[in-house]
Amino acid sequence: MSETCSLPTAEELAPNHDSSIEERLERGDVVYYPVCPFPLPEGDDRNFLLEQQLGGRVHKNVGFDPRTGKAGGFLRRDQLQAERLRHLLANFSKTTTQWVARTLPFYSRGWQLDRVSFRPEEEATRRLRWTARNDLLHVDAFPSRPTNGWRILRVFANVNLTEPRIWITSDPFAKLLERYGPLVGLPGSHSARWTRRLRQGMLGIFRPHRQPRSDYDDFMLRFHNFLKANEEFQERCRKRFWKFPPGSAWLVMTDTASHAALRGRYALEHSYFLAPETLALPDESPAALLEQACGHPVLLQAA
Repeated sequence: MSETCSLPTAEELAPNHDSSIEERLERGDVVYYPVCPFPLPEGDDRNFLLEQQLGGRVHKNVGFDPRTGKAGGFLRRDQLQAERLRHLLANFSKTTTQWVARTLPFYSRGWQLDRVSFRPEEEATRRLRWTARNDLLHVDAFPSRPTNGWRILRVFANVNLTEPRIWITSDPFAKLLERYGPLVGLPGSHSARWTRRLRQGMLGIFRPHRQPRSDYDDFMLRFHNFLKANEEFQERCRKRFWKFPPGSAWLVMTDTASHAALRGRYALEHSYFLAPETLALPDESPAALLEQACGHPVLLQAA
């Protein structure tokens, strides 16, 4: 089953919408802005950005970490090019974060800035291992950055001059957990305990300084991989198609909204981790739903 999304107008995004933006995001909606509400690179800066290439097949995107000020993943030509790119991505991080803080001020009281990415490759023709593919429906879980229940908010902008970015979305995490959770292995089950012990043992040997992972993070990564590998889900689930034109922007809680990028190149993105106490609907968060499903705590407790 599929449907074509009719993108909302600017009036439909006004504050008098039936639900707040926060509630819509936390329930898996895509919040769309036909004209990007924060500054994007223009003129020579945009042309320069669109010229950038990945540094090799090992890199999925060009990245920038606002916490360290470092950029990576790009084909480096010289110091001037590298510094200009770092400055562009740092400025995107600054202006985007300022806008998000004004638009969603409660979130900004307890968030951690995650990475900025620039996506120069065409999604429809990329060759990636299946767990890294963007064109397969999934909910997000980062193998190297466990969240311990903090939410993942992502802000996207299409900086392509002429072509749209094509997405699909499907059911939110709550419905997918009910349908597939037992097959994936809920925390506390025998298979989940065995998988967790094996993974933690391997990490202890090869990555002794890696931060510990909660039951929640282990489950979300298994769930992410399960959805991508499940052909029945990929082919037959309910789908909603989105066409994001040049110059548009959209916000998504990608740990709740199942999503995939089918086509498009030249997108900018900024991720944020949101503290549970800042949520509008904390009882509907993936961590809360998972605890309800398995009947015991799934998060690491502070010492």
